[in-house]
Amino acid sequence: MPAPVSPALFDQFARGWRGYVLIALIALLCSQFGAARTPVWDADEARFAQATRQMVESGDYVRIRLQQAERNRKPAGAHWLQAAAVQTFSPDRLNTIWPYRLPSALGLMLAALATLWGGTALVGQRGAFLGAALLAASMLAGYESAVGKADALLLGFTTLALAALARLRADAARPRLMALVFWFALACGVLAKGPVTPLVAAATLAALALWERRANWMRPLLWLPGPLLAALLLAPWVLAINAATEGRFFADMFFGDVLPKVLGGDEGHFALPGYHLFLLPMLIFPATYALPAAARLALSALRAPRTDANQAPLRFLLAWAAPTFLLFELLPTKLPHYPLPTYPAIALLCGAGLVAMRGRGWRTSHPLGLVFFGVAGGVLVAAMAVGSMLMLGDLNADLRRAVSTALFAALPVTGAIFGLLLLRRPAARAAVLVACALVLAFSLRERLLPEARLLFVSNEALAALARARLLPREERALWVVGYNEASIVFLTRTSTRLAAPEQAAAGARDGDAMVIEGRVLQQTMAALAARGLEFVQAEPAVRGYALGRGASVALLVGEARLGASAETEADAPARTP
Repeated sequence: MPAPVSPALFDQFARGWRGYVLIALIALLCSQFGAARTPVWDADEARFAQATRQMVESGDYVRIRLQQAERNRKPAGAHWLQAAAVQTFSPDRLNTIWPYRLPSALGLMLAALATLWGGTALVGQRGAFLGAALLAASMLAGYESAVGKADALLLGFTTLALAALARLRADAARPRLMALVFWFALACGVLAKGPVTPLVAAATLAALALWERRANWMRPLLWLPGPLLAALLLAPWVLAINAATEGRFFADMFFGDVLPKVLGGDEGHFALPGYHLFLLPMLIFPATYALPAAARLALSALRAPRTDANQAPLRFLLAWAAPTFLLFELLPTKLPHYPLPTYPAIALLCGAGLVAMRGRGWRTSHPLGLVFFGVAGGVLVAAMAVGSMLMLGDLNADLRRAVSTALFAALPVTGAIFGLLLLRRPAARAAVLVACALVLAFSLRERLLPEARLLFVSNEALAALARARLLPREERALWVVGYNEASIVFLTRTSTRLAAPEQAAAGARDGDAMVIEGRVLQQTMAALAARGLEFVQAEPAVRGYALGRGASVALLVGEARLGASAETEADAPARTP
């Protein structure tokens, strides 16, 4: 006899396709906050979007370039999706950033849906739904879904691959179909961002095999059509890029991208082990509240015998999250988004923890969760208050904005804490957490960041060029001296030249537009004077904070003109012999 249908509102929405629709809507809503209003970010997003723009302009969809430099050490799959979005929605304005961000939104939606799909086989429909909702509204995943890079797509394809593994492990009726889904997602993950998806999948499978001392359930992955499907997806691009780079692609990717990150010599983002764990409560917010419950579930799985079938789903989630998270903790080079592919597993542990917290033996998890949530929420409120001071204005205006922003941002956090104290049902608590996160994300990315003009110096420089009527054209070049941010190239023209003072002085012509960073102004003027040119400033200095270099800058907008002596010599009548 079938189980009676629950009249609970949660069960009505979470059952079947309704749950997937609701999760997709949460992910879509979160990803769109700020996507259309926030200017292009330095440095990664601007470089990524500019490389896609040059693909569209040149028609070469194999090689990746940033102006004249080759960037072929990275895969092109995310660039292809961006190019398709740009040509569909904004083919005539290639410097509009929001179409470049659409693939990232699809990446978060795919990740959230795959979390629900795979999590249902691991922690049940209710726990999977709660975990997917927490992931869809989380701070780091939401931010990555609103910027034009490859990380959200990587999250989506990696989650789909691991969800297929979870289904393969739990559903023996369709093993070959799950194997095909796994290999498809694996190949797409490689096209999006190289070896990360295979790394996460291999670490998960190896950890499970060592932990449980069995690997029979993995046998369908060796079914030949699965690897063939992945090879068919990868082979055209691999062959084309290897031919275009004269066989240097794999060497450039390994020695120019993977190995420097392992050794910590490429990007210079060194941090001690514990960096990612320290940031986790803030970046996975609002799932922060359920982290103590998730830790308790993980501890119970670690203590249980490896033959305990009831703990098998938790072992899978731990094998998914722990090895990869530990690997990124041990790497010298660290950026906050590196362990993002482990967040779906952590979110599912949090969703299962929310469901389990109703038991009497879980009373300590609730107060600990409130403390974690309150501290993480307080840090986010403080960050928003500091961010409000990046708008233009004097110190008094900054202080007033900081206080008002902090008070406004504290309201949803305080309301969520009261809601968690009053409400008992896991679904109600999850709804409170998701609502709090969405309100904070809306306030931060839709209202606050677009007005933080000191963070977007290139936009202010573009406005100054427009006021001075010095925007670059076919017959007038733009030289940017001492400020090497890709955002100013993306916002103007691909022909914009980022140059050192000597290079700019050697190539500049009378009437060329110039943007000079204040630190190299004297050096540039001296180099120009040697050629009989001078820099004529047309607008007050544009000041702000350059994220790419991590320093304050002052940009002076003007044009190159013939000097007084050069003009006199040019205007003097020719002498008769």
